[in-house]
Amino acid sequence: RSMLSESLRSVISQTLCKTKDEQGRVAAHEIMIGTPAIRNLIRENKVAQMYSAIQTGQNIGMQTLDQNLQDLVRRNVISANEARSKASNKESIIG
Repeated sequence: RSMLSESLRSVISQTLCKTKDEQGRVAAHEIMIGTPAIRNLIRENKVAQMYSAIQTGQNIGMQTLDQNLQDLVRRNVISANEARSKASNKESIIG
């Protein structure tokens, strides 16, 4: 864990979602940046707390998948049902 925390720069994951018009797909992303707080959580094996750290790190470019899915719904790119099918916390998707 120590070596990982020291070398981590960022982690980006994505999933493809059907567009609202069902003519294509769009990527929804989760972005975690290796901040000192994230690195410390990795070292201390507090993985469960990392989600909260990502949620509060929007000002530096971090976002959870659910936050990005909600943004895609808000911008009318994907349906709320499609977002819920990909979300970790289905109740967090409004729309």
